[in-house]
Amino acid sequence: MFLRRYSRTKDGKTHFYYALVESVRTDAGPRQHIVAHLGELNHDQERRWQRTVTFYNRQGDAQQLRLFPEDDSIALPADPDIVRIRLSSVGWSNGRRFGDVWLARWLWHYVGLDAIVARHLPQGKETVPPADIVAIEVINRLCQPCSEFALAEHWYASTGLEDLLGVPDSEVTKDRFYRTLDRLRRAQEPIEDDLKDNFGTLFHIDYELLLYDLTSSYFEGLAEVNVLAARGYSRDHRSDCPQVVLALVVTREGFPLAHYTLPGNSQDVQTVEKVVKAIEKRFGKSHRVWVMDRGMISKDTVAFLGKSGRRYLLATKRSALASFQKELRTAGWQRLPNREVDVKLFKRGRVHYLLARSEPRRHKERAMRRRQRRGLARDLKKLQSRVAKGRLKKRDKIAEAIGKLKERYPKARGFVDVTISGNPQSLTYTWKVAKFKAALARDGAYLLRSNQGGWSAQEFWETYIQLTVVERAFRVLKSELLLRPIWHHYSGRTEAHIFVCVLAYALWKTLDHLVKRAGLQTLIHKTDPDRDTAAPEPRPMTPEAVLRELSKIQIGDIELKTITGQKLALRRVARPTAEQKRILEALNLELPERLSSDRLL
Repeated sequence: MFLRRYSRTKDGKTHFYYALVESVRTDAGPRQHIVAHLGELNHDQERRWQRTVTFYNRQGDAQQLRLFPEDDSIALPADPDIVRIRLSSVGWSNGRRFGDVWLARWLWHYVGLDAIVARHLPQGKETVPPADIVAIEVINRLCQPCSEFALAEHWYASTGLEDLLGVPDSEVTKDRFYRTLDRLRRAQEPIEDDLKDNFGTLFHIDYELLLYDLTSSYFEGLAEVNVLAARGYSRDHRSDCPQVVLALVVTREGFPLAHYTLPGNSQDVQTVEKVVKAIEKRFGKSHRVWVMDRGMISKDTVAFLGKSGRRYLLATKRSALASFQKELRTAGWQRLPNREVDVKLFKRGRVHYLLARSEPRRHKERAMRRRQRRGLARDLKKLQSRVAKGRLKKRDKIAEAIGKLKERYPKARGFVDVTISGNPQSLTYTWKVAKFKAALARDGAYLLRSNQGGWSAQEFWETYIQLTVVERAFRVLKSELLLRPIWHHYSGRTEAHIFVCVLAYALWKTLDHLVKRAGLQTLIHKTDPDRDTAAPEPRPMTPEAVLRELSKIQIGDIELKTITGQKLALRRVARPTAEQKRILEALNLELPERLSSDRLL
């Protein structure tokens, strides 16, 4: 059914008339006949009729409703195709979040995880395919992370995933999640290997440069039966809790290649040889470049990475800068374009070095040292006065007070010599000026080393700062995907939980790549101090912003009641707003309007 417009010119003025036309099938073929002449319509009237026609056309062939009976003499109850709706009874019910879970499921299919997981977790006697259960876990982790219990009890039912996956809410249980997680953990490596191939095909990823770093995540509770739970250096500043260590290998673009779950007391330097050998075993030996931060540095790791044709780029420890005081003080620095960084490239033996000096970091480190040095000088002067006035007489008490000051000012204590002498006791102190000036020269400086030749100073530096990609991956895993804290008491469930988070990060990174490729931006309102107004500033849109905006799109049932008391439920997806439509069009996606057939209540 559609509106047909007719035009007629009278007295030099064109008039437009409308008719409601319906297509019908006859023995002679399809024909069109006029259902009703509507006359002239203004803009609002035409729009209302168009909506009515659209509503009529969307009902489908299964239960098509006619706007008007073909013959007024036909009794309405005798013709099931003819119904009249009570407009006062139209309502909306069963509203659930849809847009973000629909996008997450699309990403799941886009990277091929549906086929990969189904291949490595085939369905046996289960009534629900394990791949669908894993998809539910990962989609939840991406959209609104919660525990398996909360997911099964209320989150799944509050979304449109049942319509998308066809898995009834009654089949989604906590025990089914746990059983599937146990199987998923055992299939980790083959799933990651297949996902690596898909990423390479989709995004033409270069695996010749790999970024490696570690982070930790703490447990809630004692986790006494968890063999992975141990106390160690906590990046979360939760030394009061046992933890687990996550080793992550990503590409220069940030796509995850592999991850390893290690005991919480694992030392950074002890993981390098283990992880590098594991990657070489899985993906073969090649002349790839390994980029790591200073926490991985030791004589043994450098020697290991220099063997078998391996190439590396490492940040050295801060203490190594002491051997390069001459280079720090001499000229020859090069300012990198569009960066507040000066660099100097040189070679010693077979090793290439890059000295880099960041101006913002230099100011920050100097300000921190200045604050601590002034604080230590002030408190030492007060302590000296107390000793001189006889208010602190015992040598042990004086030494204890000095120890407390050195503990309070760790960045300044190495630049002063404190002496206790005489009877009665006296306190004197002397500043190490030369050592202080040498420290000033090292402020804001980095020393990088590599056995890879042929890089320019800019390529050397920009390759190293790719490590910020791993740091961002850790922030997403912990803050957006809620990797921490870990509640699982068993090591296998802990490994599976981390794997689910890594798979969710793979979808997050895919969305991030697509958003950047589409050039999506959002306006950030910043206050202009001169005008005291909020000046909008365009910023690249983040995956978090995309998911948050699309989560407002709901799916639900339009409930209608006929004059005969019959109730109809039309399941529909809410129409996107202008902003949501802008996002979908930029990503070249089309939101469905309906997922299942309508039904009688």
